[in-house]
Amino acid sequence: MHQAIRPRHRRSRRWAAFVPLALLLLLALAGCVRVQATLAVSEDDLVSGQLVIAAVGTKQGDTGPVLTIPKELAGKVKTQVYTADGYVGQTVSFQGLSFAEVTLLGDSITVGKQYRLSFRRAGDLVTMAGSVDLSELPPDRAEVQIKVSFPGSVTRTNGINTNGTVSWKPKPGAVTEFDATVQYTDKSGVSWTKWVVIVGASAIGVALLVLALALFTHKRSLKAAGPPTRSL
Repeated sequence: MHQAIRPRHRRSRRWAAFVPLALLLLLALAGCVRVQATLAVSEDDLVSGQLVIAAVGTKQGDTGPVLTIPKELAGKVKTQVYTADGYVGQTVSFQGLSFAEVTLLGDSITVGKQYRLSFRRAGDLVTMAGSVDLSELPPDRAEVQIKVSFPGSVTRTNGINTNGTVSWKPKPGAVTEFDATVQYTDKSGVSWTKWVVIVGASAIGVALLVLALALFTHKRSLKAAGPPTRSL
């Protein structure tokens, strides 16, 4: 009996691995894919925005690509049906997600994990990195646009920066990576630079206070001892 069950288990694992690729191929054969992402990062490191993922419908009642919202984000992320220009899919809206929650949403929203997005802070610098996998789509069957607005100055990016809003247009038939580095202070707490300045200033203040107390104590001890006596 064991020899008869093993081949079935192997076939089921092969089928599970085939599902993400099959989803992409189905979208490619069915028609165009539309992905529109508009995000805004606030000064307290929270991300809000809207994401549209849709495809041209192939039959009546077609609802477009299947999206998965993590249970942890059920109260912060909302979805609604998207229909426009023959496209069918979903609009995903979210408000006030932390950087970690944005990463979780990007990793979980599609079966094949075609979309990846993450934010990371180091001192006063915030780095955004991500990718869109359109390698299985023909060049004329995808419409993808990504826009992210930042509160500070963009110091480096491989996108087009327009007054703090960076945009990308990934091309079908390839994997497109996008990144941006922005400098701004986290308003939800004291930044690393300010923390160093505050700690340094406090240390100097304490040192000066200790020195002043030492001098004051030394002068008082001299007065209490009186003038030095001369030896005959």
